[in-house]
Amino acid sequence: MTGRRAFLLQAAALTAAPAFARAAPAAFERGLLWRVSIEGVAPGFLYGTLHSGDPRVLARVEALRGPIAGARLFMPELVTDAEAVSIYMAASVYGSDDLPRRVGKAKWPRIEQALALHGVDARVAPRLRPWAALITLLQPVSAQQPSLDEALIDVARARRVPVQAIEQVQEQIDAIALLPEDTQIALLIDASRRHDLIQAGIEPMTRAWLAGDIGELARINTRLMSVEPSLKLHGQRFLQALLGARNARFEQRLLPELRQGGVFAAFGAAHLTGADGMLSRLSAQGFTVERAD
Repeated sequence: MTGRRAFLLQAAALTAAPAFARAAPAAFERGLLWRVSIEGVAPGFLYGTLHSGDPRVLARVEALRGPIAGARLFMPELVTDAEAVSIYMAASVYGSDDLPRRVGKAKWPRIEQALALHGVDARVAPRLRPWAALITLLQPVSAQQPSLDEALIDVARARRVPVQAIEQVQEQIDAIALLPEDTQIALLIDASRRHDLIQAGIEPMTRAWLAGDIGELARINTRLMSVEPSLKLHGQRFLQALLGARNARFEQRLLPELRQGGVFAAFGAAHLTGADGMLSRLSAQGFTVERAD
């Protein structure tokens, strides 16, 4: 397992974690590129990415070169430079083989087997912290690089558009690492148990994203929801940590720049939609929000 592959955007976990999705308001069910404007400044754009290196996903980069080139500032969810990868790798492991003890010897073989499918070395797997193992299992087994997010950063840099990350790597780590350990472990065990089902949902989600159908992404997630009552509280904690709390931070970071105008921001599509999503939040702040794709 490489640091970059394991770490690329924890929001990807939500996209592939069917137990914790919520439905989207009808007004924001379709569309990946949105124009956000307020009187007196150049409009900004929000783009909902899929944290994927699928060639079909990367093909969408071409249509975004013009809007990115015309931006005053490009704001990706995260910049995955060498320092960020180093921070992630250091935070993701224990100093000893501690994970089997924490999840329980009876549960460990299934988790170990699932991690191996993702390319995690058998010597590394027992040292992973529960949140890092969980994030790994919620990503596609055949994850490809670079991701769409990285490709868009490359476009901005090639056009000499300044790049300013919305979040820092430690903030993304903390979003899940600071969850109660019982939640991390419960969701890790569930992800290993339902690993085949989660992986099977990736292709339908990819097709929905390619169609710009955010609402269908939510419906696919709903159809794949875990029905175990014991996971309800853990799922609520996970959802709040990866969406609700981070959407509030996204709004705080984006608002000053959007009010200056000329921003192109790209982050996981799950952050766009929903009553607490960025499109609803910016509408409440007085921005006119219009689909632009």
